[in-house]
Amino acid sequence: VRLLVFLREVQGDKLYAFVAAADRESARQAFDRGIACILKCQVRVDGQLTTWCAQHDEIDYRPRPARKFELVSLSGNESVGIVRLLMSLEKPSPEVVASVEGAIAWFEKSKLTGIRLEEFRDLKAAGCNDRRVVQDPAAPPLWARFYEIGTNRPFFCDRDGIPKYQLSEIGHERRNGYDWFGDWPRTLLEKEYPQWKASLRSD
Repeated sequence: VRLLVFLREVQGDKLYAFVAAADRESARQAFDRGIACILKCQVRVDGQLTTWCAQHDEIDYRPRPARKFELVSLSGNESVGIVRLLMSLEKPSPEVVASVEGAIAWFEKSKLTGIRLEEFRDLKAAGCNDRRVVQDPAAPPLWARFYEIGTNRPFFCDRDGIPKYQLSEIGHERRNGYDWFGDWPRTLLEKEYPQWKASLRSD
């Protein structure tokens, strides 16, 4: 997303007026190819558009793993930036609109309620705290970093590459050294998406 934003700035921002016209046109074409790639990568489950994996194959666009604890999944984090980029397009195509709508529906479906993440003092690990999931009916929604494609179950993973379905089931190092939960889509759902929808109706 950051690279595509840079390409868009190169093609149209006066800050880059020193760039040759041919290079600005190349940047425009590369940006368009990037958007096309994003649309091809969006994962469908049972025919429904969902979101994206944090990384995809450069040949066939399938979701791909990264580090040992970053398995093939639907991303509750990286997908937010992708949706924001798509919503920033002027006069979005029907394909772009469908992509955004599919992702938003997935975010709504995948939010986790009634829990929050809390840090506890860990007496067994000197100077370290421990993150735990606790029940809290009043907590605002959270999203998991990774969701299993097909089941949509949140999962967590140690450096052994074996998915677990409770944060407490992975070791202290990965449990506390990675952002497994967050409220990444919250502003998108509550403010940005409704504003975007309203702008489409007014065009």
